[in-house]
Amino acid sequence: MLVLVASACQRGADEDDLAYYRTASVPTLGWTNSDTLFFPIRITQPTTLRTPLVQGHQYQMGYSVRMSSSYPLTRVPMQLVVQQTDTAGTGREYVVRNVLRRHIAPVVRDTLGHPLGPSWGSLIDYEGYIDDVTIQFDSLGTYRMMLIPALQGRSRLTGLSAIGIMLFK
Repeated sequence: MLVLVASACQRGADEDDLAYYRTASVPTLGWTNSDTLFFPIRITQPTTLRTPLVQGHQYQMGYSVRMSSSYPLTRVPMQLVVQQTDTAGTGREYVVRNVLRRHIAPVVRDTLGHPLGPSWGSLIDYEGYIDDVTIQFDSLGTYRMMLIPALQGRSRLTGLSAIGIMLFK
């Protein structure tokens, strides 16, 4: 199930720079290591309206988080994995190669613990950039980005509703 989150990126990025934006729902009972979030990407020539990403271009990565006011952490610790995949006509994806594997921990609260984004009752939405991550797709084909929680001694991350990935030109 996909959830669309509509709010402006905190740095005021021009919407024309947004090339990719997908969100995925986090399980309501908490995000565990077995609950990988998948974000499919297709790089085609020519590009399509649905995926206007260009081969060989460097994209700045952004994120969106929808959380409850009870989310206890100042960051959302997770592992980002980008893979090139292929179906080989079987209808099942298999990994051709790993493009990127990186620990990321986007900030969602300030140093005093206050949520950074606007709230709608007990839900808080926040969008930002991951400054040190750029992604480049060097060949045509199918890719997927995956987010896996970095639990750091916890059994699950609770209080999250949805996480989104954005790529900016």
